[in-house]
Amino acid sequence: MFIAEETARAIVSEMKSVTGRDINLMDDSGTILASTDPERVGQRHAGAEQLLCQGLERLVVRRDDPAAGTRRGVNLPIHMGGRTVGVIGITGEPEQVEPLGSVIKRMTEILLREARRQEQEALLEGARQCFIENWLFSDQVNPGDLELRGRLLGIDTTQPWTVVILEVTAPEQAADTPEDLREMRNARFLKHIQPYLREEEGALCAVVNQRILLMYHSRGRHALLSSVDRLRTELVSAFSAQICGGVSAQGRRGIEVRRCYQEARTACLAARSGGGILFYNQVSLEFLARSIPPAIRKDLFRQVFGGCPQKEQEELLETVRLYFQCDGQVDRMARVLYVHKNTCHYRLQKLKEKTGYSVHNPRESVLLCLCSLFARLEEA
Repeated sequence: MFIAEETARAIVSEMKSVTGRDINLMDDSGTILASTDPERVGQRHAGAEQLLCQGLERLVVRRDDPAAGTRRGVNLPIHMGGRTVGVIGITGEPEQVEPLGSVIKRMTEILLREARRQEQEALLEGARQCFIENWLFSDQVNPGDLELRGRLLGIDTTQPWTVVILEVTAPEQAADTPEDLREMRNARFLKHIQPYLREEEGALCAVVNQRILLMYHSRGRHALLSSVDRLRTELVSAFSAQICGGVSAQGRRGIEVRRCYQEARTACLAARSGGGILFYNQVSLEFLARSIPPAIRKDLFRQVFGGCPQKEQEELLETVRLYFQCDGQVDRMARVLYVHKNTCHYRLQKLKEKTGYSVHNPRESVLLCLCSLFARLEEA
């Protein structure tokens, strides 16, 4: 197996810091890939060649031999996957460095395996990103081929998927920032949230058209919003960035996922002015709320909630938002709040008593919903 030079240099540096000894790392041909003595890099190492040729488990060099390119020390083979992939050499008096040999050998093998795992993960992520772009945008996609390629990458295209798009605006970002720099910046943000995404079974992620794209197996609206809000909060906290996002209306399969992408993109565009995360089926009402002049929005809000103290307003608005978020199903509200459904009925009754408007009256419920959106616009 080929050992990358960058990996070899990192290992040699790490071993030097741990042991204080000069270290050489040779490939499976006996050539020095990395060394604490830069002048030796690229040279043939006679001791490593002998060890590899004879299949030795250890080679101790008792004296320096400049002609053969060897110095006193211990050389040990590096094994991975049942084969010898290189040699690690520790320079020094054999009696002093030989006790370190097995430890250095083991540590090197562990570091090599970890480097290999990271390389494989990076290759897999790259292949998945390429697959996602073809899935969403390619003009020549055969559904059967798409399903097969997806399964090879651990992606089941026959399951329903929901698409989320996050648009990040960092404080240092200028309006004329080149597209390739924005893509690199978003890739950095995406790398930051990937550990959180691994907790979401089957979730996919990519940077597409200078935006962060997330794909989830379809789930309940509240659970999805909770996951996306967590990622958004993490990015805001880590990078002091402004983030808006759009979520497709429902999960779709196969090529139909492209409609989900368009829905999420539309919702994201609508969310720009107000910030936050917006579902596609909220877009029309959000547009309507923003189209109302601020002065009229304030008057309508005062008409409905003006008689309530600030803290009480916040509680009532949360009840309204949760009611519509749960599609008017009190049982779902109760599960989200971890309370008995009678508590939710009490909160809705309190809303009616305090404002004079009821969510059960279609005309009044529209005004309550608009007022909750007005409040969000004010917060933004």
